[in-house]
Amino acid sequence: MSGIERIYDKIINDANDQVDVKIKETLSKIDSARKAVDEKLQEYKAVQLSEAEKEAKNIILRAQANRNLEGKKQLLSIKQEMISQVFDKAHKSLMEMEDSKKLSLYMKLINKSLQKGHNEILLNKKDKLNFGEQLISEIQDHLGDGFHVNLSEQHIQDDFGVIVKNGNIYSNSTFATLLKYSKQELEADVMKILFERGVQA
Repeated sequence: MSGIERIYDKIINDANDQVDVKIKETLSKIDSARKAVDEKLQEYKAVQLSEAEKEAKNIILRAQANRNLEGKKQLLSIKQEMISQVFDKAHKSLMEMEDSKKLSLYMKLINKSLQKGHNEILLNKKDKLNFGEQLISEIQDHLGDGFHVNLSEQHIQDDFGVIVKNGNIYSNSTFATLLKYSKQELEADVMKILFERGVQA
């Protein structure tokens, strides 16, 4: 095996290791930072990571059979597809969350976004009907001086989560938005790992 091939193998193997670590970190971030997934994502995570590990082994085999730039592009494409599947399933899991867990999650998301003054809380129609008043009541019980909240007459369309409006400032914590930024961050890391390093003889 030539020096270039050995270095290429090292880059591909290192890329796979780091990308799989990033997938685990991102799923953990969704669980801990947003407290969004609790039991559902824990169960889903174990299944998905097992699938990801199997896919990673297939990726390595394909990359080794094609030691050139096209091989890197193919590896990136497969990884991006796998990442998309992870986040699509995570979004579905969040959408199916029980109301009691959503209520707890929404309170945490809202408390992180509140600013002094008047805050309007936007929910979708279903959540507003099911527990909107309870959500506002529980938040008000823990508000500091100068903070005010109420349910907005506006609604979130085609998604779950919350939006906090304070004047002209909107803090968007809908599920699609939360996952979108985590996905973009992970995809950027994949690109960096695969294409930033040069291969020298």
